[in-house]
Amino acid sequence: MSRIQAPMPVARRALVVEDNPLMRVLLSSMLIQRGFSVTEQSSAEAALEQLQANPFDVVVLDIMLSSMSGIDLCHIIRDDLGLVDLPVLAYTALSDLNSIAHMRMAGFNDILFKPLDGRALDGALAEVVLH
Repeated sequence: MSRIQAPMPVARRALVVEDNPLMRVLLSSMLIQRGFSVTEQSSAEAALEQLQANPFDVVVLDIMLSSMSGIDLCHIIRDDLGLVDLPVLAYTALSDLNSIAHMRMAGFNDILFKPLDGRALDGALAEVVLH
């Protein structure tokens, strides 16, 4: 008599784009603890290559990247790559209303503020990825 085994759950895939190594490791660790398989990139250009080559369930972008802002990168993800349904979360220390408005207009689904709180991450993930 053969037993039917349930398929192993596939980890959701997250792309973390952060040029600060410490912040990148902290965010990645938090996502791994929540069951995500994480790909890390430190530049917008490397992130674009990953997005063109691999599917992701969520992207977390630092706003103040060295070569290109996360806002500009989000515009490219939405407009040039056409990934309008891909959840993209801003990861930033900028909390002024002008910056938040620019992030919203760029197409970010939600904004995570540094230092990152686990409950804020859980809330954002529940809203855009785990629904």
